Amino acid sequence: MFRMAFGFICAVLVGVFTSVQAQEHTSVIDRVKDRGELVVGIRQDNPPHSFINEQGDWVGFDVDIANAVAEKLGVKMKRVPVDEITRITYLQNGKIDMAAASMSHTWKRDDAVDFSQTYFWSAQTFLVRKDGAKNLKDLVGKKVGMNRGSHSVGNWKKWLEKNGYEVNEEDIIEFGNKQIAMNAVLSGKIAGWAEDAEVLANYAKPNPELTVLSGEAIGMKQDGLGVIENDSKMRDAINHALQQIESSGEYLPIYNRWFGPDSDTPVPLDKRIEVWPGG
Repeated sequence: MFRMAFGFICAVLVGVFTSVQAQEHTSVIDRVKDRGELVVGIRQDNPPHSFINEQGDWVGFDVDIANAVAEKLGVKMKRVPVDEITRITYLQNGKIDMAAASMSHTWKRDDAVDFSQTYFWSAQTFLVRKDGAKNLKDLVGKKVGMNRGSHSVGNWKKWLEKNGYEVNEEDIIEFGNKQIAMNAVLSGKIAGWAEDAEVLANYAKPNPELTVLSGEAIGMKQDGLGVIENDSKMRDAINHALQQIESSGEYLPIYNRWFGPDSDTPVPLDKRIEVWPGG
């Protein structure tokens, strides 16, 4: 009797472990296809990439790209709000399948999650008062703002070091809210706020006292879609979807809607998504 009971328990445990192992080795893309839904982490505070417009709609470049990716995968898209921190942690704990959150591919972030091919290119600079700094050198030794979790912090430090200036951590103030950061520039509490140039242009447009430092950059921005670490099948599926969006001609209208010459924040399109041979 004991042997039978022991054998039954062992069989149950083996079944449980086998089920867990199978789930661990199942690609995220398989689960996406099974449920017919791609859960995407998208920001709500980052115009023109993704934001809530005056009509209360969740719109933006990243929203359109995520929609197009889901369509190429043959599934529906579910949006989940994320910020600078949760766009990575939600990937790691499985709350989202993909992050379309204006996330620049950096070595540091690559240690935490994987990235698709680059689908957006820009640069980082500062938002300043028109009666304030005229160039990056004018900001040296002054209080400046960065977004919490943004690689603009590292870019500014590298720029300072590269140009022979000392890095003073007390001069760098991190903000968890972009509107508050912009208001800090307006009020003069900080001399500048570092962000992606197109985002700064969007915040500067309704504020005649503000301007974006042009012609200078503290670092480049190369956005990729975030996916869970070490899931090549999922990453390949997302890359394939992006390449289909590019090769089908869908990418350019999406880009021009938000960054074209007639948009509120024009960003010249100097690079394109690489399309690999199909053979």
